[in-house]
Order: sequence, then C-alpha cells, then structure tokens
Amino acid sequence: MIVYKRRLYARLVKTFLLINTAVFFTFSSFSQKKDSLHISLIADAYASWFTQASNAKRPAYWVNYTGLNTAGLNLLAGSVHYRTNHFRTTLSAMAGEYARQNLAAEDPLARHIYEANVGYRFTSDEDIWLDVGVLPSHIGMESVAGIKNYAGTRNIISDITPYYETGFRLSYTPNDEWFFAILALNGWQRITAPFSAFGKNWGIQVTYRPNPHWIINSSSYIGEMPEYQYSERTRIYSNLFSTINLNPRMSVSAGWDWGIQGNRSMQWNDLLFQYRYEILHKKLSFTTRYEYLTDPGGLFLFKDASFKPKHHLTSVNFDYKSTENIMLRTELNYLFANRSVLNSGPDLSDRQLSFFFIVSIQLNYKK
Repeated sequence: MIVYKRRLYARLVKTFLLINTAVFFTFSSFSQKKDSLHISLIADAYASWFTQASNAKRPAYWVNYTGLNTAGLNLLAGSVHYRTNHFRTTLSAMAGEYARQNLAAEDPLARHIYEANVGYRFTSDEDIWLDVGVLPSHIGMESVAGIKNYAGTRNIISDITPYYETGFRLSYTPNDEWFFAILALNGWQRITAPFSAFGKNWGIQVTYRPNPHWIINSSSYIGEMPEYQYSERTRIYSNLFSTINLNPRMSVSAGWDWGIQGNRSMQWNDLLFQYRYEILHKKLSFTTRYEYLTDPGGLFLFKDASFKPKHHLTSVNFDYKSTENIMLRTELNYLFANRSVLNSGPDLSDRQLSFFFIVSIQLNYKK
C-alpha cells in the first residue's frame, strides 16, 4: 500500500510538471510584446570552520549550511518564469544540501522541485491572481536563495518554518501599498501529500507598504500535523515582521513568530532583530542580528528533563559584491542553548561558535 501511494504521488508530480511545461510552451508560441521571460540560475557554495570537535554537527533543525569544518554546495537552482497579461508560470529545479535536508520526507521525484506553478489573472483592470502548484512559502522574511537575504546563514525560525508550500493561492494587489492572499494547502511544507489534506490547511498573508522604504507583513497558518504524535494535532502559527530603510545606507528588521500545537505547553515564541549598514554603496555591507527562540514543549528543540529549551543566535557578517551577480560573504555565528543542548558530535554542548565563508551567485536573463 505504501509503495502504491508513493507511485501515485510520483505520477501526480510528473503529470503536473508535464502539463506545466506544455502550457508554458503553448503560451510562448503565442507571445506578444507584453509577454516576459525570465531565466535565472542561483548558487550558494560555502566553507565552514568550527572551534570544537572536528566531527561536530549543527543542530537537527538546520536545513541550510549544515556542515561544519567542511565545504559544500548548499543550493543550485535553475528557474524559468514566463508571464503574459493573464497567465504566468514558474518551473524550477534544484540540488544541493538544502534539497537533501529539507525535502528528505518527500517522494524522490519531488526532492528536486524548487517551484512548479501556474497562475491565471481574472481581469485586466484588477490584479487578482489564482496560482496553483508548488509555491514559495508565504511565511517568513528569508528566502532559500542566499543572495536575497541580509544575513549569510539563515535564522533558526526560517529553517523551522516552511520554505515552500503546495496548493492554491488567491491573491489581490489593489495598489502599491497593499497585498492580500489566502491559501488552501496540502500541509505544512509538503509536496507529495494526499488530496484529502486540502481543506484542512489554510494560510493568510497581508502585506502593507506605507512607502517604498517600509514594509509590514503578517502571515498565518492553521492546519493538521499528522506526523506528530500528540492528541491534538492542529497547528496555529503567526509570523509578523517589518523592515524599515532608515536612510539609503541603513535598514532595520524585526520579527515575532508565535505558534501553538495542542495544549498551552506546546507553544513557541521567536524574537528576531537585524541591522544592516552599507559601507560602500552597492559593494560592501555589514549585518548583525540577534534571535531568541523558546520552545517549552520541545517540539523543535531538544528537551531535557523539566527544563524549557531556549536558544539564542547572534551573528555578524560582511558582504562584498564583486559584481551585480556575485556576492562574497563572511559570517561569525554564535549559537547558545540555555537549559538545553546542541548536537555537537559524541559530546553534547550548549554552545557553538562557527565561521562561514559563502559565495552567492544569481545569473539572470530577461526578455
């Protein structure tokens, strides 16, 4: 039965990709002047150094830059995005440590899907879209693509929450200030899930831009979590963040994430603060951040006895853009687990000090 389900999921994914590809080429053949084509290649390679044991590992919740005292390819992704006035589609494939770590529970065919979706715009007068397929997550302020983020490595909460989601997204952009979206999903970061999951998992996103220098975003999720063995499996999640460009060189970001699953002990909070300063215009920048995550029930963090695990993350990174498409990054990263432990090889430790050197690349072709 399990083998049959896996084969069924694989066929569904393959069928969706074939339909998406066929639609893409069909619309391409009838392209007009307003049509647009965007092809991109994203790559993130890194080397890391850890001050303790040579066989140390990062905590299990990380899905990006997971190696210590090693070098690796975190992400390699190629994307094709095509759009007309009433139609848009994105097809993206990927490889690397992120794909192996974050999509390990997916069907083998689905583990290399970065995005695969189609969208239809209902009217020419209003910006109302219905998108279907594997979509970027509506939760959080960080992307998998490193060159799009202020910090080198990811926040803890970013690696815990979804980077992708599968389902239907109905969005409305009435003007330059507001964006609204409601989503019907098949689960919490899933691709190969049964159709019966639809109708049990929902998401909402509201984004407000009072001016070009300030963004406020609220994202939420409610759905079933069948993989967790708790009497109450409904998860409620809220993500709120804001980024303000104080001047052409300085920006500040702050975020608060809260979630609950079951009783009051199974809830978690995450506070994040991030500051970025551009030393040389579009060339050299400096970013520092602090994150505090508390998880009393031990849903994401290792829980020992009656202690309530709390993790603190601080980091400092310098970024240098040698060209518009290539960024060289260095980051000093310190992780401290208060009343908890980190997985650091044969010996458990409550702190990790690590250094990362990252090369982030994004190549674009637009027509």
